[in-house]
Amino acid sequence: MRNKRTHDTLVIEGGSLRCAFTAGVLDTFSVLRYNRFKRYYAVSAGTMALTSFLSGQRKHFIDVACHMVEDGEFIRFSDAWKEEGLMNLAHLFDHVRRHRPLDIKGAAAAARGKEVRMVTTDFETGCPLYLKPTVDDWLRIMWASSTLPMVTRGKIKVRDQWMFDGGISDALPLQAAIDGGGRNILVIRTRPSGEHISKSWMDTFATYWYRENPAIVALYNEGHHTYNADVDRLASGGEGRVRWEEIAPLKPLRSDGYRINAGQLIQDYHHGMERALDWLEPRI
Repeated sequence: MRNKRTHDTLVIEGGSLRCAFTAGVLDTFSVLRYNRFKRYYAVSAGTMALTSFLSGQRKHFIDVACHMVEDGEFIRFSDAWKEEGLMNLAHLFDHVRRHRPLDIKGAAAAARGKEVRMVTTDFETGCPLYLKPTVDDWLRIMWASSTLPMVTRGKIKVRDQWMFDGGISDALPLQAAIDGGGRNILVIRTRPSGEHISKSWMDTFATYWYRENPAIVALYNEGHHTYNADVDRLASGGEGRVRWEEIAPLKPLRSDGYRINAGQLIQDYHHGMERALDWLEPRI
């Protein structure tokens, strides 16, 4: 039976290289010309996947990601305590600018008349920021949304404000999408539906590293509880007149971690394509 519900809002979870799955979903949408959304909310690496989707640059994310994990410069454990950190986002964005430029003007044109929000975290208050990118600062907001303290550079200044990874303050911006007018919401996940997370060793270390900023410490202390509550909320399928659905991997992705190869990324990408086709079949 054909599903006639039109989803007006797309929410994209981050997850660093796990967004290879997201790219598979969005590239499938692109091939089949499925884009009925009026609003987009993207977090962390999900902002890059969204941008290539809007610009019509299929395979951009997966091609860049595969190059990054194989070139030996993007992930370097020996650089963990240096300025750029374990994952060198400066190297990533330099590669994008020089070799695989994103069509930012094309993405902005495709989003004209729609709402695009990229989630970052205020470095002073720990509050989530839902930024509407312009052509001039689109790439910088993407960079800020993906800048994870202790893993990458740590913070980026955008519009005279220091900020970092949006996944720390609002990894699943469902409520922001509802507040923005979303009534039929599709959420692209990078973890299996219903999967909870626990406080990590990095969270524990961050509470010491940022001990002079209580707002940031609170994020790392309570972030896993907030995330798990959002996961449980997603499982309900909706509240009142607001409905939502997920496209999620069936099992934990191979690209979860820092010792990743291109073959693992491709497998997750193909899994995203399969999950997108399963979701789209009754809708097209």
